[in-house]
Amino acid sequence: MKKTGKIIVMMALVALSFFASDAYAQGLSTQESDRMDSLRKSYEMERTLTQEARNDQKMNEMKDGKRETRAKAKEARRIEEEANYAARESNQALKTEKKAQRLRKKADKQAIKAEKARNKSDKN
Repeated sequence: MKKTGKIIVMMALVALSFFASDAYAQGLSTQESDRMDSLRKSYEMERTLTQEARNDQKMNEMKDGKRETRAKAKEARRIEEEANYAARESNQALKTEKKAQRLRKKADKQAIKAEKARNKSDKN
């Protein structure tokens, strides 16, 4: 039987014993009273063990959840760092491109000036 099946059987026995004790409370012998006490104690012990098992299971689930949360946070930090690095690289590439465009414009102006100067010297 599974643990829950045992618990249900124990609960049924205890409940039955409670009903029986109410019906025959005045006529219980010492042996029957001891048996009832024994059943109650075993029921209480089983209930305590079951509650401890549930508590352990919940604690393990909470610890697993904490581990998962930490792993997700670590992954999020890694992704954020990669995104920041990519943004820096992009900004740097943009600055480099702007500088290259300025230099090309300057070179084009100088080429135009040189062309004008050659045309002027050719006319003289």
